[in-house]
Amino acid sequence: MTVAIASDGSNSSSARPSGVSVVIPTINRAEVLMDTVKDLLAQDFDRYEVIVVDQSDETNQAVVELLRESSVPARYFKADNFRGLPQARNFGWQQARHDIVLYIDDDIRTNRAFVSTHYDTFRRTGAAMVAGGIDEAKGDHPTNHPPGSFNWWTATAVRNFSIDQPGWCLHAPGGNFAVRRDVLSSVGGLDEVLSIGAALYEESELALRMQSAGHRTWFEPSARLTHLAAPMGGCRVPRDVPRYMHGLAHNRGILIFRHLKPWHRPTAILRLLLLGLSYSRADGSLRPFLAVFSGLEAGRKAAKQPPAMSDLRATECTRY
Repeated sequence: MTVAIASDGSNSSSARPSGVSVVIPTINRAEVLMDTVKDLLAQDFDRYEVIVVDQSDETNQAVVELLRESSVPARYFKADNFRGLPQARNFGWQQARHDIVLYIDDDIRTNRAFVSTHYDTFRRTGAAMVAGGIDEAKGDHPTNHPPGSFNWWTATAVRNFSIDQPGWCLHAPGGNFAVRRDVLSSVGGLDEVLSIGAALYEESELALRMQSAGHRTWFEPSARLTHLAAPMGGCRVPRDVPRYMHGLAHNRGILIFRHLKPWHRPTAILRLLLLGLSYSRADGSLRPFLAVFSGLEAGRKAAKQPPAMSDLRATECTRY
């Protein structure tokens, strides 16, 4: 019997996962989605499926036909009653048929070993979550910080996922991370309250909540993809600076009041207020700064509630 280090740090038998369910949330990115799906259907692995969760204005018929013709088990769902990245991720894992749920963005390119590398990393490390490497097509800006670290004094998730330094970390990149499905279920999934604004910090909050429950995250740089950062669609807020700052403050407020120790909160709040001031200076009005106050208070209240997971419905378009 093979023995591995489990996600809670104890020894346990490394049961072989059934496979990987790749979930691709998408919204209004028809052209780049096609290339993303093609890469995922060409993997050198035989125990995986592809699930597209589309919240676009129109059904992407080209992708639907591509999935129908593929030999890889694949499904395309058109959202009926939800619109938000945490909602799409929650719907995706609830449809998953395998033990591992792998989330990627809809504007990526990757190699043929991508899915198998995620799968092998779970078997090798016993992690509950695996953070994958990301190369930004527009250029990376590596720092000296460990990848996937977290600054508790400012409530800031440090990325640095472009470097080649595997190891345990505290959070994962939203565009390339995998989670054990049973762990997602046990912690209540992603908090859908974080869909406000640009859905900032939703994956970081999940990882911190998992960490609090005794589950660990491993950074595996070889499970790598390139993020294209497509200019259209996605989780973008219109050029409404106060609205953007309200959403940012709301979501960071949840991190501050749900996950930070009391002695870390004052500096994290001060950092957030200074950020609001800088946006107000650029905007030429006090509205962004005031939006930070309202968002922070809303986030404080939301942090007291359990993670929200609603009744999500979608129509499957890949059935014949």
